Amino acid sequence: MQTTLQEEIRTFVLTTITDDMNHPLDTDEVTDDTTLGSSGIDLDSLSLIELTMRLERRFGVKFQDADIEPVGAMKLGDLVFDVIGRGATA
Repeated sequence: MQTTLQEEIRTFVLTTITDDMNHPLDTDEVTDDTTLGSSGIDLDSLSLIELTMRLERRFGVKFQDADIEPVGAMKLGDLVFDVIGRGATA
């Protein structure tokens, strides 16, 4: 069972990708095992940068430049836990 913060981060990521970044995505088919990069949501490097910047602003976390490329290989659920591990606040 997901915590409120986990669900808030997950919803924020999906809403950001579909609404703010205009990336076509059927959110009903996305699970926590869906990768963010190729063979999954298929975010390119610029989209990953934009997503991490928005996560930084919204949840008060920091991604170093070297952290952004590995985000593309993460699954959605891994990203949620990574953001929490970086000290996310609601």
